[in-house]
Amino acid sequence: MNTALSTLAEDALRQMQQLHQAHVRLLTSLAPAPGTLPALPSAPQFGHLGQWQELITQSVTRQMQSCQAMMRLAAQPRLDASLFTESLAIQAAVMQRLATQQAQWLEGLQAIATEAASVKKVNTLSKLMDQESDLYARFNALLASQATATMELIESVQISVGYLVAQKEEE
Repeated sequence: MNTALSTLAEDALRQMQQLHQAHVRLLTSLAPAPGTLPALPSAPQFGHLGQWQELITQSVTRQMQSCQAMMRLAAQPRLDASLFTESLAIQAAVMQRLATQQAQWLEGLQAIATEAASVKKVNTLSKLMDQESDLYARFNALLASQATATMELIESVQISVGYLVAQKEEE
């Protein structure tokens, strides 16, 4: 069983490394060839892509390392029931937080839909544009808050699992 779990973890890590390499190739292919475009202020935007790539790679790497460590701990000859109990507690906390996020998402969408239904008939394009822009801004804010909450949840899980692994490896 240890061999199967190790193989599974190694395969998952190899696939993540291949995904990272494909991501690097994609970003590199998007960059303009030297001399084809004049230097534009958009050059720093590629820096942001690099930052996204770096942070996503770090997050995925941490996740894979945590998974490998958990599998390694679970496959040890001495069975530690507290590892499974604490893992289930983390999973329950994640599910609770996801349920809360889903409720907030639905409440936000309902509020936007209610506002959209109560938009007044206007007689100028500028007023119509103002009303529509407000709806789009509210939706964008809702989307951004949900994405941020999801990223915070992922980071929280990584920290919790990392702490659990470190604690169990010390025992």
